[in-house]
Amino acid sequence: MGAIGLFLVAALVLGGCSTVAPVPEAEFTVNVPAEPAPPPAAPASIDTLGLVAYAASMQGKPYVLGGDSPRLGFDCSGLVHHVFGTFHFELPRNAASMAASLPQVPLSNIQAADLLFFNTQGSPYSHVGIYLGDGRFVHAPSPRTGRVIISTMSNQYWHGRLSGARRPSL
Repeated sequence: MGAIGLFLVAALVLGGCSTVAPVPEAEFTVNVPAEPAPPPAAPASIDTLGLVAYAASMQGKPYVLGGDSPRLGFDCSGLVHHVFGTFHFELPRNAASMAASLPQVPLSNIQAADLLFFNTQGSPYSHVGIYLGDGRFVHAPSPRTGRVIISTMSNQYWHGRLSGARRPSL
């Protein structure tokens, strides 16, 4: 998804808008270079807005145990691993390893793109999601839910199981 697509997704997610009016093609002039541009280098820091927009765009993708791609589906850590990998940031593949390898953030200081960890299986870091801001996070909760969803931290189930936050940074 290009920068314009990510901007539109971010505007929809963060702005609460449900539709985007079409813009006539005649209003655009696009200069296409003769040589394709080289792929972008790894960023000096995480593109938080782009990452959050991309993560939110995964909503509705199927839950698949061990899944880590939009085409096949995701489990919780596969979703996080895929999203951050898309932005050139490598994380371990499972939730507990992610928690162990990243710096802790006080829950009172969480920011968009931080990772939230939950105790869903008798372990403090058995589930992970990506904080979107405004008390919302995106995650792939379970086969019962069957898909990637956006939940609120104030939800009784998730609030009672929240065990910490970590901040991926370069």
